[in-house]
Amino acid sequence: MKINADYHTHTVYSHGKGTAEQNVQAAISRGLKRIAITEHAPGHFLFGVRGEKLMRLRREVDELNRRYANDIEVLFGLECNLTGDGICDAPDDVSAADLLLLGFHRAIIPKDAAAWRIYLRCGRNLPVLLADAIIHTLENYPIKIIAHPGEYMKADIPTLAQGAAKMGVLLELNGSHMSMNIDEVMLAAKFGAHFVINSDAHRPSNVGMFGDALETVSRAGIEKLIANSDAYEGRLRF
Repeated sequence: MKINADYHTHTVYSHGKGTAEQNVQAAISRGLKRIAITEHAPGHFLFGVRGEKLMRLRREVDELNRRYANDIEVLFGLECNLTGDGICDAPDDVSAADLLLLGFHRAIIPKDAAAWRIYLRCGRNLPVLLADAIIHTLENYPIKIIAHPGEYMKADIPTLAQGAAKMGVLLELNGSHMSMNIDEVMLAAKFGAHFVINSDAHRPSNVGMFGDALETVSRAGIEKLIANSDAYEGRLRF
């Protein structure tokens, strides 16, 4: 199985250690055909990219596409943050982005009671509450990938997998920090999930490096469900 794209990378625009061009060059050197620059959306109060800085990155990605047109496609993405039940911090003009990821992160301000319960870990059935909040957000925004599901807090796998499959959204297997163990990955596959392997690189040297995610896929025998691989047999492409 060969991975042909890396849809989750960071740069100096947020908390990465390299430039967008350095990420692109690293991706080319590893034989990738697509790369996404996916900084945190504005609601992340530590690393969110907003305003003119966000538009400057958009222009930089456009220039990189012109410069490296014969080698790779570069996507301008955002790693959006779950802020409520059906709510995330995607900018009003989401059409400015080529790709939206959705992740659960700590450095946000919850927007409703459900989010406060999740972030404060109050009450029962929090994994189901989190999964429902994520799925409702997929219904309201053009999200394509759920970033590192299970990171920081576990979501109910059957609920998440079924909802994502229904919405045509991929679950990420994160090369930097595998947030799902092999049993959870196999359970998600059983409930219809398809996946994408990303690096979540915070420096150019990690672009296209997928670590434990590749081993998990091999052990689980789900190569045909990896959307950014040459083995994929599904339809969830973008």
